This record gives sequence, structure tokens and C-alpha cells, in this order.
Amino acid sequence: MNDMIRALAGDGVTGRELEHIDCYIRPQMGLFIPAESSCGYPLITAAERPSYMMIISFSAAASDDFHYSAELLSPGIPGEANGRYHYYCLMTAADYFEERFALYSEELPVFAPMRFEICSDILKALNTFAFESGKSMMNSDITLGAQSEIITHWIIRSVLGETMDMRAISDDYSIARAQHYIELHYGSNITVAGLAGLGSMSESTFNRRFKKETGRTPIEYLIEVRINHARTMLRRKSLPVTEIALRCGFSSSAHFASCFQQRTGLTPSEYRSLYVE
Repeated sequence: MNDMIRALAGDGVTGRELEHIDCYIRPQMGLFIPAESSCGYPLITAAERPSYMMIISFSAAASDDFHYSAELLSPGIPGEANGRYHYYCLMTAADYFEERFALYSEELPVFAPMRFEICSDILKALNTFAFESGKSMMNSDITLGAQSEIITHWIIRSVLGETMDMRAISDDYSIARAQHYIELHYGSNITVAGLAGLGSMSESTFNRRFKKETGRTPIEYLIEVRINHARTMLRRKSLPVTEIALRCGFSSSAHFASCFQQRTGLTPSEYRSLYVE
């Protein structure tokens, strides 16, 4: 058995338990992906696991195409043995994770577990990590080290509700500038005319190019950004729903609730109740 696997998964793990698992291992991080059947070890054994473990269960995907449910467990905290097959299991060395978490917060909570949402960008990074680990490319130690840093920071930001979804950022400067403006001013009164003016375009040209680049109209994109920020505020539980609606640029709490339920399948209050501190 690979010593790096034991360092992450614990001395009790056996080759038989990982027989049908594809393992992509670096000293500070290991990615376990079922190839033929579910692996019981990452989900249920915890007493000897010295690492932090994140499980992305694809059967528990969120209601849109770009966000997924994940759970993070501290060392020694057991997962649930629920027969999951389609999942990614990521183990991160405790000292490595804790050093990076300390850059964001003085207090490290016990994740027992903590459930949160991640964007599809983390999945892209994990797939890149797996690809390069399997290829044994020149200088892969350097590039995989860099990818481990990115993945770990993105996970911590997601846990803290500060995720950044890069999937739709355009390489067209005029469209990207409008996207950046929306991210910075999502709570303000934003108009298509104003966004088009940033790129010195007519509204019709801007609408056409924006939808071609992002797959959404400018207004659809704006509402999506507002909903994503509202999700973060709802999880923090520090503001009433009405104030969140206004801070996120919605004209009323009724309009906010309608848009939120349309995109998530839940009312704002129902969504908030899913996240227990």
C-alpha cells in the first residue's frame, strides 16, 4: 500500500478496500474516485483517518447545473454509510489544511460534518489534478503542488460562503467588464443600457454578444449573481430575509422569494433552514 495513501487515509486502510477506487495521491492531498463500486473506507471509517475529508456526492447535486452539494469532515469524524456510488472523496493533510484555514480565520471549527455548496470550478480543478497525477508529466510535482493550493483555498472559501464561479467569465473584454461590474454592483439598480455603455455598444449588440458568450441574457445573469450572493447571506443567518432581498438588489421580498424559488426549488426560509451552524 502506498505510504502517501496511509498518511492521508490512516494505517488501517487496506488494498482490498480501495480495489475499485482510482487514487490520485500527493503528500498533502489525495483524490479517491470510484471506478466500479463504492468504497466503504472514505465514507464510514474515521477513527484512524488523520486528514480532513470532503465528499462531493453527485446524487445530491444542487438544483442548478453549476453548484453541487459537498460535506467536509474533520479528522476522526465518520461519514455516512449510505451506499453512495457517484462521488469524489478528497483527503487533505491536517497540517496543510489548517495552515491555510488560519489565513482566513483565527478559529478552526470542527466539521462534524459541515455541508455546503461548491461551484463546478472546483470539480474542474479536481479533474485536472487527477489527469496530471495520472500522466506523470515533467515537473508535475510543481504543478500538482500549485493545484493543491488552489483546490484547498477554493474549498475553504466555499466553506466560508465566499465561492467564486469562473465558469462564465468571458474572454471578450467588453462582456467580461460587464460581468465584473455586475459582481461589484449587484445590489444597485443595473440596466442593460448601462452595461452596454461600458463596452460602447448598442443594447441590441450587447444583448446578442452577452448571450452568445455566457448562455444567458444580461438580466438572467444579473439575477443569478444576486441569487448566489443571497445564498451566502442566508447561510450566515445574520440578516432577515427582507433585508437580504434589498441588499441583493430585489425590489421587494416577494420578488426575491419568487426568483429564489424558481432557481433553487426552495423558498429563502426553507433554504436557510438546511444550513445549521
